Amino acid sequence: PVGALLGLRRWPIVVQLVGTVFLLNLSQLGLQSVWVLYTEYRYGWHPKQVAFSLAIVGLLAAVVQGGLVRRIIPALGERKSLLLGLCSSFCAQICYGLSTQGWMIYTVLSLGMLQYIGYPALQGIISRHVPPNEQGGVQGTLSSVQNLAGILAPPLATGLFGFFIGKEAPIHLPGAPFFAGALMVGTALILALRAMKRNQVA
Repeated sequence: PVGALLGLRRWPIVVQLVGTVFLLNLSQLGLQSVWVLYTEYRYGWHPKQVAFSLAIVGLLAAVVQGGLVRRIIPALGERKSLLLGLCSSFCAQICYGLSTQGWMIYTVLSLGMLQYIGYPALQGIISRHVPPNEQGGVQGTLSSVQNLAGILAPPLATGLFGFFIGKEAPIHLPGAPFFAGALMVGTALILALRAMKRNQVA
């Protein structure tokens, strides 16, 4: 992706938001990578319970992305929608790591469903700042960044989980991957705010 990024220097906001794209994907893919291990270890969930929780995730994502996105983003604007999505994701990651009972997960899923408006809003901001003849290159770069996050996320999340439930951990903290994910989303939020401030995104 380095070569592609160099080609995007004409569009500063795109380069500045690539960090947000990367960290957001790294956080989300890390959550997916450790979900089965975490819920089995902490709550004693069986495969059917895990599958049910993932079905709820898919349902909520479909409701938001299939319907609410078309209402929320035009009403709030892309900037506010992105910030709302990132803040929702940040809070959800923290709550996943703090949840001590399995039923709490479903509450967090419901409260954190607005995180699914963040990425469409982010893509909209990027698309609006790139001319039509550059859209293909930009999307290719973003795909490369997402693929890189997909490579790094599983070993990072599972490694943190394994370490903080092991005997050598300074504290027993099974929610460590989620707290790390919240840190990534928080950093992504800061990068997005700086990029939009510099480029005066409406």
